[in-house]
Amino acid sequence: MGQMGLLVGATCLVVVTTIAAITAPLVATGLVALVLLLAFSRRVDGWRWMLALTIGLLVCASSNVPAVVEASFYPRYAAVAGLVLWGLCLPGRTPARTDVWTRVFVAALWTMGGLATVSFAWSVVPMETLQRGVALLLLAALVHVLVRRRWPDAAVMMADLRVVYLVLTASIVVSLGIGFADGTLVAATSSVTRFQGLYNNPNMLGIVCALTIPLGWAVYRQSRRQVVLLGMVPSAASLLLSQSRTALIAVLVGALWLVLRYGLGRMVRLAAGVTALLLVAHLLNMLPTVFAAPWMRQFVLRFTDPTGGDLSNGRTQMWQTTVDLWWQNRPTLGFGYASRNHLFELAGADEFFGTAGVSVVHNSYLQLLLELGLAAVIPLLLLLLAAGRVVLRAPVRRAGAGLVWLVVTGLLIQVTESAMFGTGQTYPYVFWTVVAAALLHLPKWPDPADREATARANPPHAEARHQRDGVFDEGVPRRPTALLR
Repeated sequence: MGQMGLLVGATCLVVVTTIAAITAPLVATGLVALVLLLAFSRRVDGWRWMLALTIGLLVCASSNVPAVVEASFYPRYAAVAGLVLWGLCLPGRTPARTDVWTRVFVAALWTMGGLATVSFAWSVVPMETLQRGVALLLLAALVHVLVRRRWPDAAVMMADLRVVYLVLTASIVVSLGIGFADGTLVAATSSVTRFQGLYNNPNMLGIVCALTIPLGWAVYRQSRRQVVLLGMVPSAASLLLSQSRTALIAVLVGALWLVLRYGLGRMVRLAAGVTALLLVAHLLNMLPTVFAAPWMRQFVLRFTDPTGGDLSNGRTQMWQTTVDLWWQNRPTLGFGYASRNHLFELAGADEFFGTAGVSVVHNSYLQLLLELGLAAVIPLLLLLLAAGRVVLRAPVRRAGAGLVWLVVTGLLIQVTESAMFGTGQTYPYVFWTVVAAALLHLPKWPDPADREATARANPPHAEARHQRDGVFDEGVPRRPTALLR
C-alpha cells in the first residue's frame, strides 16, 4: 500500500467513522477494526492481530460511550489471557544470559500481582479486589511471556510495538474525527472546554497521547520512515487540546532528558533552533495571534490559575488526606487492591472527601500505599529501580531513544495520576511492557571470560598490558621492537 493511498484511505475512514460514531459507536469501532484487518492482513502475523485487538479493547474500555465500555469490559481480560496462552505456545527465545535486573523486574511484577490478589482477604470490597488482582497477574504473565519467548528478538519486539503505536494513533485520529463531528473539537479551540475525544475524560486522552508520542519516535528511529512521524501530529495536537498539564510536562521533561543523554552540544543546538523559531514567529506577528486565541488563554490559565487553592487543583490536600487515612487506619496491609472507590464512599464522613466528592488519589504511588500498605513497598521499589536503570543506562540510539523517553514520561505522569496499576486501561500494559523491552536489551557488562578470550585473540595488546602491569612470561618469546632512530 503506497503512502498516498494510505493517507487517502485514512481520511475516508475518519469521515465514515465519525458519521457512524454519532449514532452507532459499536459500528464505528467495528469499521476501524475491519479496515485495519484488510490493510495489514498480509503484513501482520496472528499474534500481532491478537495484540492489536487487546489494545483496541483496552481503548474501548476507557471510552466515554457506555455501550462500547460494556461491550469491551470482559473481552479485554480474555484478550490478554489469549495473548499469554498464545505466547506460551511459541518456541522459547530466551537469551543465554538474561540480565539480572530483567529477572528482578519480572519477579517484582509477579509479587505485586500476587499481593494484590491475596489482599481480597482483608479488602473492604473483596470481589472487586479479586477480579482486579487476577487482571494484574495476567499483566505480569504477559510481560513474562514477552521477555522469555518473543522479545529477545529485537526485530520482533519493534514490530509488536509498531502495532501498538498504530492502534493508539488510530484511536486518537478517531477521537479528532468524533470531536469534529459533534462539535467538541471546535469548542475546545474556541472556548474553555477541554477536549477528550472518545475517551472518558481529558486526562485519559492526555495520558494516551503522552505514551503515543515517544512510542512513535521509537518506531521512527528504528525504521527511518518519515511517514511514521505523521502519527505523532494528531497525538501532539490532542495533547494540547486536552490541556492535561501532567501529560504535557511529563512529555517535555522526557524529551529534555533525552537531549541531555545525547549530549550538551545537541541541547545547545536545540535551544538555538527553538530561539530562532520564536524570533521568526515574532517577526511575522504570529505570537500575538497564537496567545490571543481562547484555547491558548485557557491553556495558560491551567498553569497559572490557583483553582482549588493551589496550582494542583487541590491534589496536595488530597495527598495529605490520603496519607492520613492510610497511616491512621491500616498502614501495614492497606485497604485492599482496587478498593479506592468503595473506600472513599466509606470515608464520606470525612470533611474533605465528603464535600469534594473525591474518587481518585491522583498519585499512583500513594494510591498503592493506601491499597496495599507497607507490604507493597519492596516490590514497588524494585520496579522503580528497574525503570530507573532503563532511564540511566539504556542507549539512546535508534529505538532506544523513544523507549527511554516513554519510561521517563510514564514515571512522571504517575506523580499526579493513578494509572500505573490500573489494569482496566491502556496505560499499564504499554508502560510496563516497554520497561521490560528496554531492560531486556540493555547493553551487558563485559564478561571476564570474554575479556580473556579477546586478549588471547589479540596478543600484542595482551602483552603490552602485561608489561604495564609488570608481569612477564619468560616462556613466551618476546616480540622484536623497532629501533629508535
